[in-house]
Order: sequence, then C-alpha cells, then structure tokens
Amino acid sequence: MLLVVVVGFLMQAGSSVAVLVIDSVGVIEALWLRTALAAVILAVVRPRWLRLPAPDDRLPLLVLTVVLVAMNFSFYEAISRAPVGIVVALEFLGPLGVAVAGSRRLLDVVWVVLAALGVVLLARPGGSIGVSGLLFALTAAACWAAFILTAKRLVSRMEPLRVTTLMLAGASIILTPIWMGTGVKIVGYGHALLLGLAVAVLSSALPYFLELAAIKRVRASTYGVLLSIEPAIAALMGFLILSQRLAYRDIGAILAVVVAAGGAAWTGSSMNAERGRTPPGSAGSEEAVR
Repeated sequence: MLLVVVVGFLMQAGSSVAVLVIDSVGVIEALWLRTALAAVILAVVRPRWLRLPAPDDRLPLLVLTVVLVAMNFSFYEAISRAPVGIVVALEFLGPLGVAVAGSRRLLDVVWVVLAALGVVLLARPGGSIGVSGLLFALTAAACWAAFILTAKRLVSRMEPLRVTTLMLAGASIILTPIWMGTGVKIVGYGHALLLGLAVAVLSSALPYFLELAAIKRVRASTYGVLLSIEPAIAALMGFLILSQRLAYRDIGAILAVVVAAGGAAWTGSSMNAERGRTPPGSAGSEEAVR
C-alpha cells in the first residue's frame, strides 16, 4: 500500500514542479518537455517497446495518443490558472464518472451527489478557480474518462508499458511542430530544462514502474481508494512547493471529492469482484500516463 501512496506523492510533486516550468516557458513547452523526455527515458530502458504494434492496434493507439495529448494539455492549462489541489480534485470526476456510469445503486448516487457538492463549492463565484481554469479542469476530467474507456481494450492486447511508451513517443511527435510554431523558448532556460526533466521522472518514468509493482501487491479496491487521496496529496504538494494556500471551503470540497472517488472505487471494485470482472479504471496504466 505504501507504494501506491509513494506514486501519488511523485505524481503530484511532478504536477507542482510543472507549474514552475509553465511559469518559465509556457504550457506547450512544459508539456513537450515532460512528454518527450519521458518518452526518451522509457525508450532507453526498453528500446523494443518502440516497435509498431499490429495493424489492428494502430488506430486505437492513435486515438489514445490524441486523447492523452488533449488530457495533459487541458490539465497543464488548468494548473497554470488555479491551485494544483483543486484542479486534481476536479479531474478525478472523470474516473469517478466511469466508476458509477450506468449504476442504479443508491450508494453510487450518494458518491455522485457528494462529488457534485465538492464541485459546487470549488466553482463558487469569487473562489480560487476562475471560469477558464474550471473549464480546462473539467475538460481534463472528460478526457481522462475517455482515456480509461479507450485504453481498456488496448491494454488487454498489448503490454501496458509498451502502450505507454508508444503513446508518449506519438504525443511527442504531435507536440513537436506545435512547440516549434510557438517559438523554442527553452533555449537559454537551462533551469526550465532541468525542471522539465524532473517532471518527466516524477510524473512519468518512475511512477510507471512503481505503479506496476504496487498493482501486484494490493487489491483493485484498495488501490482505487488509495489512488483517490491524490487530490489531497496535490493540495499538500502545492502548498509545500508553490506556497498555494487554500480556503477552508476549498479543502472541504477537495475532501468531498476524495471521499466520493474512494467510495466509488471501493464499492465498484467490491461489486465487480462478486461478478468476476475488473472495474474500468481501477488499476493499471490509465492513471500512470496522466
């Protein structure tokens, strides 16, 4: 269980450091640095992962790559406008929605209402997140939900880390012309390059390996609950790294989303375990690539 918590701290420390990179060189440059450097690291570790997949898997992989770029771009735009903890809490509405979609259980309605209450508190007028930040965060949430649903079939046919490596390589190819078109701002910004490398290691390369080890050691329900504390971890990392202070109402809203996500993960995994299947987004590469 400790490994899951460590992954959460690494991911959210990387998100907070990414804000520093964005402040230096902008969203596109920060996203390109994180994506390209992470792809290089994983490709060096396992060069054979870069081989093209079977023809039937190429289109789903391309769709998944585009969704990944949209998700991470929206997330970076959001954290450039609002505290990291709030953005991560809103982004978790994506996997929460996947977990309770189509459910008719009263308990799942409770989780949805609790999450909705958290969103209302966060989106209140004069709060810590503006309209543009809110829209980008909710877009990231929608993309994360789409990513989970799209990835489910693909990772059942390919090794998850190979999918991750190919997606990051493809995302780097998509982002490179956009990055060059906006101006290569990282030239002369050595500190931004170093911070970008730190983000690639903290948010991508290292968590992937630790997460696979964690998944083998904990139940899907336990994993989902531990994963749901990430918004709280993000708020803590935002405070420690970026000195982002949150109002008590914001903290309460984040806790509401944490409880809703954790409750949905636990009850969803328990119910699906009885039916002999794994719930969407409960564990695996879906969270690792975020």
